[in-house]
Amino acid sequence: MPAHPGCRAEGAEIIASFHTHPNIGAGYLQEPSETDKRAVRDDPDLKSPRYAGELVSAALVYGITPSGSVIELGETGNTFAVA
Repeated sequence: MPAHPGCRAEGAEIIASFHTHPNIGAGYLQEPSETDKRAVRDDPDLKSPRYAGELVSAALVYGITPSGSVIELGETGNTFAVA
């Protein structure tokens, strides 16, 4: 993520962030790691009341809340389906 003081990047408010877990090899971790959770929870510049958290996408989509808890949101194809 680029520099984001005050939960803003290039002048725009950040309301969510996103990254993927594309690795499907041996030892593959689909869900967010402890490092992923800490990165969201402990980032002082992601503390805006409007920041919803980070989406992590692999076969499933997970949401990391600003407090670092994880929510399973659903299968990627269904969650990001285009109507």
